[in-house]
Amino acid sequence: MPQITSIKPQKSPRSRSKSGHITRFNIYIDDKFAFGLDEKVIAERKLKVGTKLTNDQIEIILKSETTSRLFDASLKFLQLRSRSEKEIKDYLSKKIAKEENIKFAEAAQSPIIPIVLKKLHRYNYVNDREFAIWWVKSRIKRAKGPRLIRFELLQKGIDKEIIEKALAASPAPQKAAVLALEKKLKSWQNLSQIEFKKKVVNFLASRGFNWETIEEIFAFLQKKR
Repeated sequence: MPQITSIKPQKSPRSRSKSGHITRFNIYIDDKFAFGLDEKVIAERKLKVGTKLTNDQIEIILKSETTSRLFDASLKFLQLRSRSEKEIKDYLSKKIAKEENIKFAEAAQSPIIPIVLKKLHRYNYVNDREFAIWWVKSRIKRAKGPRLIRFELLQKGIDKEIIEKALAASPAPQKAAVLALEKKLKSWQNLSQIEFKKKVVNFLASRGFNWETIEEIFAFLQKKR
């Protein structure tokens, strides 16, 4: 059964009253940071080093203003654009680390995060499959190639299988790439064929297109010169 192994006073200014008295503490369960609590809550629940807590008891403690506040903060974070589950986890970890004055790695272990994510999943605010489909479509519109899109999604913690399905279901990116290049053709019209190809290759390669696709697009544009 999970057990409180340490209760440490927070060092941040917000954890002190006007008189300088420490009012907020970090609770460590099984030697890992769990959550921060006001001393009033600690006293009311008679929490101390050695106290054993069931998962249900931990969840009850966390279903307080902390969980609600972090859930609301996550919704505001999602208002800017869709997010992957990893992005939400990282956001919450940074927020907890800052508020509780602990390291990111410790904050990332907090059981508050899975609780908030569970609620976000329940209302479908976080869905990696839908996020991947949205990301692929939005990046293709900006003439980004599959290689770059795949790398970006991996960085956002999306599963490889989900990425490949999203790419397979998306419209071909070649059309967007041609449209983006056509805007530059006027300024490149006096270039030699070698220089023109160099410009096209550099443009498409930087956007994550493979060599076969680049050759295909170059051949098409060459005919239009």
